[in-house]
Amino acid sequence: MQKFKYLTLCLMIFLALGARAQNATFNELVWQDEFEGEGAPNPAWWSYDLGTGDGGWGNRELQSYTNQLANVRQSGGKLVIEAIKQNGNWTSGRIKTQGKFKFTYGRVEWKAKLAPGVGTWPALWMLGEAVTTKGWPACGEIDVMEYIDRLPGKIQAALHTPSSFGNTQNIGSTQIPDPTTAFHIYAAEWSPTEIKFFVDNTLYYTYAPAVRDARTWPFTEDQFLIMNIAVGGNMGSEPSLETNGQKNGVDPNLSSTRMEVEYVRVYQTFKELTLTGPTLVKPSAQNVTFKASQLANATYTWTLPDGATILSGQGTAEVTVNWGRKSGTVQVQMQHNGQTYTKSIEVKTKMIPTGSSFLIEGFSPVPATQLKSSGGTFELSQAIDALRINYNITTPNNLPAVVYELESPLDMTDFPVLAASIKTLNKSKTVSLRIDLLDATGKVTGGNQVFTLSPLIDDGDYYTYHFNYASAFGTGSGQVDPASISKIRLLVNYGLFGSPGQDSLWVDSFSVLPTMPATPNRASHAVATTTASGITVTWQDNAANEQNFKVFKSAKSNGEYLEIGSVAANTRTFTDPSGTRESFYKIQAANAAGAASFSNIATVAGVISGLPHDEVLARQVRLFPNPAKTRFFLSHPIGLKISAIRLFSLNGQEVQLPTFSLQSRESTVEVNLTSQLPDGLYLCQIQTEKALLYKRLLIQK
Repeated sequence: MQKFKYLTLCLMIFLALGARAQNATFNELVWQDEFEGEGAPNPAWWSYDLGTGDGGWGNRELQSYTNQLANVRQSGGKLVIEAIKQNGNWTSGRIKTQGKFKFTYGRVEWKAKLAPGVGTWPALWMLGEAVTTKGWPACGEIDVMEYIDRLPGKIQAALHTPSSFGNTQNIGSTQIPDPTTAFHIYAAEWSPTEIKFFVDNTLYYTYAPAVRDARTWPFTEDQFLIMNIAVGGNMGSEPSLETNGQKNGVDPNLSSTRMEVEYVRVYQTFKELTLTGPTLVKPSAQNVTFKASQLANATYTWTLPDGATILSGQGTAEVTVNWGRKSGTVQVQMQHNGQTYTKSIEVKTKMIPTGSSFLIEGFSPVPATQLKSSGGTFELSQAIDALRINYNITTPNNLPAVVYELESPLDMTDFPVLAASIKTLNKSKTVSLRIDLLDATGKVTGGNQVFTLSPLIDDGDYYTYHFNYASAFGTGSGQVDPASISKIRLLVNYGLFGSPGQDSLWVDSFSVLPTMPATPNRASHAVATTTASGITVTWQDNAANEQNFKVFKSAKSNGEYLEIGSVAANTRTFTDPSGTRESFYKIQAANAAGAASFSNIATVAGVISGLPHDEVLARQVRLFPNPAKTRFFLSHPIGLKISAIRLFSLNGQEVQLPTFSLQSRESTVEVNLTSQLPDGLYLCQIQTEKALLYKRLLIQK
């Protein structure tokens, strides 16, 4: 007796498993719409069929399909399709995923409550994506659920193929008691050999032709989903209510009817674990979603970078995350049927610029792994706090270039101006430079508006070039996305106007700004000569918006420069009657917005910049932390005597520092910053007994 009970129990379990066996093959949820939210259906997935079609969509139907919320809408977590009669005319809704979602083979299921009313015809069905190329019925049609309320409780499935000339000959039906008052699950499972139809997981019809060819089995290609309510027509019309030979047999007391759909889901056979989600996020982004392959009875474990937290979904196939400020790896581990699967994606955090100037890269140290060169022979190295590029170009048409890949993509939407601080001596007289930006998809700025560094300033000091890329950005196909700038390309001696040659240049920094600077460009190519009146200094004017030029003088090339005079705008010469061959001069353009950085040094005796001693010493002096908040430390060799530390903004304005003591026997100096100091990039001037050094300091609170 006990053995009999045991066998009976096993048989019951077997039958229970067998009743749901149709779900085992198609076990991965690949697409779904749960109809959350209010208003129109999700336009990323659904579009509308509109109007009456040809002769009522070929079925002599009465309704006109619209995209109005009265006929099609999401409400209360359900999709509502409603047919409405006004002034004797019927409107309704018909939506489809054509061109937005399609699939071949799998299980599709709708949970729906059907529309009541004699003369109405709600349907949940699929049509071949090839309908636009092969036509109907060659594209194939799978009617998962059709219902006509003049035959209460009868649920019908049908196939339309060329073998039946499109007529409804391959058909199956079942009876349920309450299709218009209760929700039921209507499903079809489509495999390469058969299509099965279910109501509430009960199989009631299978289409499996003995011969599968283009006539009987046009079901080898993608199908898309359709939902609608038709009114009247060849199938929906009640013959006893028809008039004048029309298919208009509809209950005359019926003025509206609705079908409600709780969800539609598509399952396919699991093959490998997939993971989807954004690969680029903003710092501290909220409600970021990551999705893995969704399988029943699977467990999921998620791992996120430091600073990111899971708001919901841990242990499931979908998590909602509040992101941190760091880039990193998102990983999911899925366990299913004793197997463990792992998938990960790299997610980068965007740089979101702030302040009046935002430093992208200061090349201290040079980020060697982020630099690539092509089209010529390039030697990339560290030169104090800059990137030094030695090159030999033989074929300019190869577009020789150095490409810097940003550590994290940059959002330049509100900061479209790129500032590049570059110097060259242009000894070969062949240097020509251009800067392009590339977004995360590889699209590159160009066209009529390009950042050509012209006129090229080759006086041996750093010159900051500016270019506004706003007109080079866009949102259309093929346009550069300003929200995901990932690379900066520096073309060297390039293209038709490039010349073969070898030379050197230095890149000090790349920054972005919200607008072009109002201060003037710096004067360049300052030269000092002896004249009868004293020492005459001349220079080149690189701006149209200066109001005057200030002239500064020092007894040492690396000493303190004091203003000795000024001249009007567009003037390019100044004579110092007390000057000598040992005097050193700098020029500074200025206007109401502020002053430019200093020009190169001019002296009759000549100046050799970048002395080896200074380069070695500069490498031994370090600022930390950098970026700094309210203070920073200066580390230097023991015994080095520092006589002064000064801080300047990039436009040459000195920032007052609190007093501090300098101990020559110690190797570290602490410098406190004023709380009013705005975030941005500054130059720290360090004066020693024999040198005047400059280090960049980024202040970021």
